[in-house]
Amino acid sequence: MVPNSMDRISNLPQPILHHILSFLSQKEAIQTCVLSKSWRYLGSTRPNVEFIQYYFNGIEQKFTSVVNKTLQGYHDQKLCIQEFRVKMLELDSKSISLLEKWIPIVMLNKGLKTFDLSFFHSRTSAYFDLPSVVFEAESLLNLNLDRCKLNRNPIDKVLFKHLQTLCLHEIYITEETLEKILSSCPLIENFSVFGCEGLRTIKVNKLRNLNYFAFDHIYGLYENNDISIEIDAPTIKTIRIVTCPNWLHHHIHFPHLSCLFLDTVRLSSKSFDFFSCSLPSLEKLTVVNCYGFEEFHLSSRSIKHLSLLGIWEPIKATIDAPNILVFNYEAYISTSICFKITSSEWKSDITLSNSADSDYNAASWFHKLSELLKSLSQSVISLKLTQCSRIFRQIEDPPDIKPLVIEHLSLAGNYSSSSFKAFLNCLFRVCRPRNISQCWYLDAHNGWKREEDKIIEFLVEILLIKRYRRGLRQYMIWLQDLEEVSMDENGQEWHPGEGIKFRFRLKWRELS
Repeated sequence: MVPNSMDRISNLPQPILHHILSFLSQKEAIQTCVLSKSWRYLGSTRPNVEFIQYYFNGIEQKFTSVVNKTLQGYHDQKLCIQEFRVKMLELDSKSISLLEKWIPIVMLNKGLKTFDLSFFHSRTSAYFDLPSVVFEAESLLNLNLDRCKLNRNPIDKVLFKHLQTLCLHEIYITEETLEKILSSCPLIENFSVFGCEGLRTIKVNKLRNLNYFAFDHIYGLYENNDISIEIDAPTIKTIRIVTCPNWLHHHIHFPHLSCLFLDTVRLSSKSFDFFSCSLPSLEKLTVVNCYGFEEFHLSSRSIKHLSLLGIWEPIKATIDAPNILVFNYEAYISTSICFKITSSEWKSDITLSNSADSDYNAASWFHKLSELLKSLSQSVISLKLTQCSRIFRQIEDPPDIKPLVIEHLSLAGNYSSSSFKAFLNCLFRVCRPRNISQCWYLDAHNGWKREEDKIIEFLVEILLIKRYRRGLRQYMIWLQDLEEVSMDENGQEWHPGEGIKFRFRLKWRELS
C-alpha cells in the first residue's frame, strides 16, 4: 500500500459515482452515506430511483414515508430522475393514492428513460388507472407496466418517439389503445404481452425495428382465450408465443428470425412448411404441447437446436436438418420420427413415456423404441424412460432386435423386483447404455430425492453382485456381452445434472 494514499474513488466526478451506485439497490445506495462526507448524499441523489415494498417487511407506513421523503427531496432540489421503478405488494386505496400523487411529478423529468411499475401480488382483480401523462414522456426508452388499466382515461397523445422496450403484464387494454401506442413507437425493439385482458387480436405490423416479441395469454386466467396474433416485422430475431390458438403467420417472410418458441399453439403441417421455407436464419426451434397436426416435414439447413416437447398424440415426422447440434424430444413412444440428413456431431436428449391406452402392447413399444433409436443413431443419445410401470407388467418375451449403443440411460417409475428385471432384460436387447443413472424429482419438503430408492438396489443386484449375475445369465442373454461395470458418485471427474448422485458405467463387448 502506498503511504498517505488518497481516496481516489471518492474524488471521481459525481456522474461517475452516480453510475457506480446505479448497480446497487436503493437500500444499498443509501447505506454508502457512511463511507465518507463526499458520499453522504450520493445515494439519495442518484438518477435511478427504486422502491421495493417487499423490503419493508410489510410495514406500509414506513414504505409510504420513505417514498414521500425521497421523491420530495428530488422535487425540491430539481434532481434528474432517469430510471423510476416501483414494486408494490398490494393494489389498494393507499398505494393508489401514493402513485397518483407522484407519477405526474416524476413524469415531468425531461430525462426520464425507464418507467417500471409492478405489483408482487394482489388479492383483488383491480387495476391501477394509469395517468395519461405517462404517454407524454417523450424521453422514455423502457416502459414496463403491471396490473394497469390503459383505457379508462382517454389517451390523447402518445409521444413515445424513442421507446425501445414495452412490456405489458396483466394489463386491461383495448385493441384500439394498443394500436395507437404501437403506431407511435417507431423505434421499439422489444415488445412483450403477458396475460392482458381486453384483446382479441394483436397486430404487430408497424414496428420496423422490432427484434423480440413475447406473448403469454396465461390460459384460463380470462374468459376470452380465442386470441389471434399477426406479426409482420422483417427485422425480428426472436418470437416467443405461449397459449395462443391462432398465430397468423402464413405468407409472411422473416429473414432474420433465429429463435422461435411455441407453447400450446395450434399448428398444422403447413406450419412446418412455413418454418422450412420462410425462416432462412432460424437456428433454434422449440415446440411444446402444440396441437393440430398429425404429420409434418421439416427441412432446414439453419436449425442447430430443435426441441419437440409434449408430443402426446401419434404423429409422423420427417426432419432434414444437416447442421443440427442438439435435438430434444419428449413424447409417447407411438411417435414416428425419421432424420434424413444430420451433421456429423450432434446430441439427442430423449424422454419417453408409455401411452395411456389400456390396450398398449409391450412388444410394439420396444420395437418402436428401437426404430426411434435407429433414426437417431448418428447422434450421441441420452434416453430417459418415465411412467413405464404398465409396460413392465405386460412383458412376455424379449424382442429379437440388434441393440444400439447409447451414451446415457435414466429410469423412473414404480415397479417390483421381478417386473423391473423383465423390463431391463428387454431394454438391454434394444439398447446398450454406457452410463445409467437414477431419476430424481423435487420434493417440496425434502428437496431432491429419488423417485424409487429400489432402482439403485435392483441395478446393484443385477449389475454388480456376481452371484446374482451367474444365476441370471441364462435368462438375461445380454449379460454375456457386459464386460465391465463400475459405480461412482458425483465428484471431480463427473458432474451430472442437479439431483443425480450415482452413475453406473458399463463397458459392452462390441457386436459384429
